[in-house]
Amino acid sequence: MNKEKFSTINKENINIMVIEFYMGILFEDNDVTDIFKEKLGEDITTNLWQEHIVTLTNFWAMMTLKENLYQGSPIKAHFDLGLSKEMFITWLEMFYETIDSMYEEHLSQLFKDKANTIASNFMKILKL
Repeated sequence: MNKEKFSTINKENINIMVIEFYMGILFEDNDVTDIFKEKLGEDITTNLWQEHIVTLTNFWAMMTLKENLYQGSPIKAHFDLGLSKEMFITWLEMFYETIDSMYEEHLSQLFKDKANTIASNFMKILKL
């Protein structure tokens, strides 16, 4: 049975999406998963993970709802992670899967467009 998809974007369902996305990442076996486990651990209930979830909820609320609660430098947080172009592609694929399963198509496309732009910019800045 298919679950009903979100027909609007709000901070509450962004938070649900962020949690679902990262819970999914923790069950994967790839280089992206390894980076998250190394930096944040394997238990999504820890304070470190919870802070990350709040940060990313605020980030996506800023990107989609124009809320100004996000404070940080997204590129700075990624400089010393040893990322590769392949990791960005893997991250995008996992993100798309989560977004497509949770939001109606026109809304999932909004997230995907923003994620593509962000990933492209990161790869240029990181010279990947």
